[in-house]
Amino acid sequence: MAGTISLSPEKRWSVAGWLFDWTVEFLAGRVVEPELRASLQEIVDENLGWLGLGDFGPDPEREMRALLRDEVVEAADTAFGADMAGREAALGHLRDLAAGL
Repeated sequence: MAGTISLSPEKRWSVAGWLFDWTVEFLAGRVVEPELRASLQEIVDENLGWLGLGDFGPDPEREMRALLRDEVVEAADTAFGADMAGREAALGHLRDLAAGL
């Protein structure tokens, strides 16, 4: 199953479910507001497969965009083992996400 992050009404980032879940958990582990953290974790726990960056208001959206633009690729590069199958493809998808913001 795939997961999708809506970057804008016209632009979406869709990837394999495991990479979507990893990305949303990355956000959940770094956002400031506990309510947002819980909502993001619920997306993963309930296997919803959808995150609309604009669904939580302007301040949370700015925070999530900054994390995805500035930190997600480096975090994944550290987290994904050198021998991980599909590592380069996953990093490429995350680079596309960061560049699309």
